[in-house]
Amino acid sequence: MKVAIYLRTSTIEQHPEKQMEECKNFAEGRGYAIDEIHQEQLSGFKDINRPEYEKIKEKARKGEIQAVIVWALDRWVRNRDTLLEDVTILRNYGVKIHSVKEAWLEAINIDGSLGKTIQEFLLGLIGSIAEMESQRKSERVIMAHKNHKGKKWGRPKIHTNKKKIVFDLRGQGLNYREIKEKTNLSIGAISKILSDNILIEECSEKGDLN
Repeated sequence: MKVAIYLRTSTIEQHPEKQMEECKNFAEGRGYAIDEIHQEQLSGFKDINRPEYEKIKEKARKGEIQAVIVWALDRWVRNRDTLLEDVTILRNYGVKIHSVKEAWLEAINIDGSLGKTIQEFLLGLIGSIAEMESQRKSERVIMAHKNHKGKKWGRPKIHTNKKKIVFDLRGQGLNYREIKEKTNLSIGAISKILSDNILIEECSEKGDLN
């Protein structure tokens, strides 16, 4: 049986490598032959134009695949009604949809009217939860933007004097943990300060800063 793998990440900061590995393992464990891996970086809730998603549905219509594997159902779609519609369409084409993260889906990938009824109920429930979670995330972003209006986002910059203290303590032979105890800075912040300083020194030696 041939299967199409669909991977979607919401932003360019995310990476699909983990999704891909787990989906491949899932296919291998069930003896599926991978037809193609389709990848997209966009929102499953907002973006209407999803070419790879449409390609899979077209392959299902033509009978070129017998299953679709996603890492999680909300990677396929976040809208409840669309999820139910897609699953019904795929089922009519003789194509099953598998989710690596929703193991319960395997229990309802069964034939007959009872399996169809149970599947639609549970998928509707999951779709509603995913839809509400997406809306909550949008609300949190809007609220955070309002609360930070006129202010700079992100962590406050570390004062130059504190950076000098870090350099001095490191020069005295203190390790990162000891510097952390004396400055109340995180290990990550200390590492960044020292790394940036090394980079500046290297550029200065090469004349890159002139």
